[in-house]
Amino acid sequence: MSAASRMVRAGATALAQCVLCAAAAQAAGPLVADLSSAEVAITTGFTGTDVLLFGAVEGGGDVVVVVRGPERREVVRRKVRVAGIWVNGDAMAFDGAPAFYRIASTRPLRELIPASTLAARRIGAGRLDIRPVGAAAAADVPAFREALLRNKTRAGLYGDGPARVRMVDGRLFRTNVLFPANVPTGAYSVETHLVRGGEIVNTETTPLTVRKVGLGAEIYGFAHRQSALYGVVAVVVAMLAGWIAGVLFRKA
Repeated sequence: MSAASRMVRAGATALAQCVLCAAAAQAAGPLVADLSSAEVAITTGFTGTDVLLFGAVEGGGDVVVVVRGPERREVVRRKVRVAGIWVNGDAMAFDGAPAFYRIASTRPLRELIPASTLAARRIGAGRLDIRPVGAAAAADVPAFREALLRNKTRAGLYGDGPARVRMVDGRLFRTNVLFPANVPTGAYSVETHLVRGGEIVNTETTPLTVRKVGLGAEIYGFAHRQSALYGVVAVVVAMLAGWIAGVLFRKA
């Protein structure tokens, strides 16, 4: 099948899914949303992928989509220059930081939802409930927190602005969520909010799983289950590779 045929087929499938969602929304409620795939499979050659979110609304309104990854403890370290060399200095750990965070909306958030509602709903990377661990110096928290958000954005794990949700005939909607090659594994949630008159009137939450599959998954699992044995095997393989390379170069 040619690339053009695949694109036509994918577009037809998305259109059929959106039509089904429109019928479901009319029968079941004001908002229906679903994903083209409930799983992102990371293989050895994984370079990133798009997942299509589609759905329908009944009665009009705007749509805001929030994709959150699993929360993990994150450590931010400050670089300091010592004798002309950059080394790690002070560090601060944070809880409550999603491993992945992206937003998409039909219009800019500031045009849809009041700042007070965005803060209460924790919508927006700057409004996440990221908490310092332990007795961190209060004066240093904002700088370290900003550095955490900056690092996540630079790695492509946090979006630096809302992506576009496209509406068709005021009822059907769709958006593509980009998952980069370095996307962390775990259980994700995709929240789809229906907004009317500055208020969130309905929310649909769709689960999504990101996991490793194939040989890479087996090696990853073995490394975590049998870390000591994995270390020994890695050392032996490295020594064997070095010995083989030495033999080959001597013959050359």
